[in-house]
Parts: sequence; structure tokens; C-alpha cells
Amino acid sequence: MNTRNILIISNRGFIGESLYNSFKINKNYHLYGLNSQNCDLLNFNKTQTALSKIITQPLTIIFLSTYGRLPNDNYEIYNKNVTMITNLLNSINNKLIEQFIFFSSACLYGRPPKNIPIVEELDCDPNGYYGLSKYVSESLIKLQLSCPISIIRIPGVYGSLDKNKSIVSSFIYQMINDKKITIYDKGEVLRDYVYIYDVIKVIKYIIDTKSNITLNIATGKSIKLIDLVNAIEIILNKKAKINYLESGYSQFDISFNIDKLLNLIPDHKPTLINNGLKELIKNKYNFT
Repeated sequence: MNTRNILIISNRGFIGESLYNSFKINKNYHLYGLNSQNCDLLNFNKTQTALSKIITQPLTIIFLSTYGRLPNDNYEIYNKNVTMITNLLNSINNKLIEQFIFFSSACLYGRPPKNIPIVEELDCDPNGYYGLSKYVSESLIKLQLSCPISIIRIPGVYGSLDKNKSIVSSFIYQMINDKKITIYDKGEVLRDYVYIYDVIKVIKYIIDTKSNITLNIATGKSIKLIDLVNAIEIILNKKAKINYLESGYSQFDISFNIDKLLNLIPDHKPTLINNGLKELIKNKYNFT
């Protein structure tokens, strides 16, 4: 196999750093990384300068940089996300991009989505600025590039490098340190939680096969928030201190049909939450 030149933007965020650390030991990959410290994507001239030093030969780009919808899902978030992808696309030589992998968001399907379980063919109906920014970014990428493009839509990801920002890692940290967990509306809402190693495996496959696909990466097995807490309690053999509150908002469930993922990678076995929790707690806290 020929060596693949891969640029990860940003390689300092949780998923980007996890991909970078995993891929750097692969002799078939020649890695580059950009982040807010060495490339200001909101500034066209700085973006162009940074990319011109790297894109001198055929290259695969994995784009993860984003401004999230929390704490404020407003026009500023939309404008920043669209500006970043626009500056990037206007700074590259399209002929040298052999593959583009864009981390989008399941927010494109709406909050709440029109139908569950969510499939990739579900009409995109973003009802927030963040989701809209991802929808526009996807469209711009498809309009400008002729290489294989993979669009990744994904729910909450957790792993050892997430700095306790994921719900999963946050709950584990709080329980280990005897802190209270806040649960809204009795924790009955359904969510799908994806272990980072599943993401790494799927992205590697997409790179190696130069896939051109829009794909939801999920487990297909959503669980209630309170059941997530119960699963952590069992592994830690420790009771959570829970502060139950009413959110005042209408809650909604999210679940995914992962047939397209399994058709793409037939031997893929999603890491279900119990196994992911055990692996994370063992690796991060040396807890057995």
C-alpha cells in the first residue's frame, strides 16, 4: 500500500487527537496536524499560509474543527463554522485533495428528529444555527470538491482523552470523586453513546477504501440516561449521588439505524455501553 498523506484539522480536540495518536503508529500514514494554535481558520490569509506549507502533494483531509451549539446556539456559531470551512475550501488546490472526511453532526436531522431510528436518508431539517452550519458546510464541500467525500454524522462520543466533557466521562469522574450528578426529568431520555475506538476503526476503513459516503457512526442501541448511571454504579460498585431536577423543556429520544454502517463494514461490532464503560474505566482510572 502506498503511503497516505493525512491532514487532521483539528488534531488537538478529543476526536482529532485520538485519531492522530492512533494513526501516527501506522507506517502507511504520513500525518500532519493543524489546530487553533498554528492555523486560524477564521482568517483567510492565515489559513492559506498554513495550508500552503502542507498541501504540496496528494493529501487526505479529516476536518473536525467546530464551534459547538453550547452554551449558545446562535448566528455567531453559524457564521464561525461556515467561515472556517469556506476559508479552508478557498485555500486548497482541489487537484491535490484525494479524499475529504468531514465530521458533521446528527443535529442536521433536527432536534427532535422527524423520525427515529435515524437513517442517513432522513431529510435534513436543522432547527438550530449549529445544525444549519453543518448542513451548509456539507453542501459547500460537495459543491467544490470532486474527490471522494465522506460525511460523518455522530452522536455523543466518549473516551479517555475527552477531558471529562462527555456525559459518560463526566458521570464516571463525578461518581469516583463523590460528587453529585445532576439528572433532568428523571433521566428517561434515550441517547446513543459511541466509544472513541469505534470512530477510529471506521475512519481508518474509510481512508483505506477511499469511501465516498454519508454515514452515521452509532451503536444502534440507545439507552436511558438513568440506565447509564446504573451501569457505571455496577462497574464501580458505588452508588451515585443524584440531584434530580426538572428541565422545563420538552425532552426527546434519539436512536439510530446502523444498517448502512454494517453494510459498509460487515465485521464491525459496535462497542456497547457496558463494554465501553469497562474499557474506559480500566484505561483511565486503572480500575478493575
